[in-house]
Amino acid sequence: MSRHEGVSCDSCQRANFEGNRYKCLVCYDFDLCDICHSAGVSSDRHNIQHPMQCILTHNDYDLYHGGEAMISDQHQSFTCPVCGRLGFTESLLQEHVSVEHQDSTAQVVCPICVSYSAGDISQTMDDFSAHLLLEHRTSPINNSELISFVIQHTDKHTHRKL
Repeated sequence: MSRHEGVSCDSCQRANFEGNRYKCLVCYDFDLCDICHSAGVSSDRHNIQHPMQCILTHNDYDLYHGGEAMISDQHQSFTCPVCGRLGFTESLLQEHVSVEHQDSTAQVVCPICVSYSAGDISQTMDDFSAHLLLEHRTSPINNSELISFVIQHTDKHTHRKL
């Protein structure tokens, strides 16, 4: 039996539930089980319009992919936390965010961190584009790109504070 160990649904309070898990990409630490998500649950802190990242249990993930050898970028479907568009690979999400949402300051949760359980999976950030570039970049970054990026984002944040 495959369960989301250590996770409770924030609507029905069911712990260690089976099936898909839906993690809100806007609310801090908000998860729904498949039943509550399908029912369109909302609350005083979670709006039904918030983008959600679907997370499979480990066993369901293995069953779905059937032990296929896969390229790391192709084994997950990510949701953009800014606009809610679905179906991105890691590299396509990075490209989408850099083109469509580079200047967004919306507080969001990283769907890649959530899916891979890396770090604090409930951490919200206001510069998702920078997070993707620094934490999830799929191609090597050279020193001139990094320096240009740091200067650009330092200027952006400096101007925002004025």
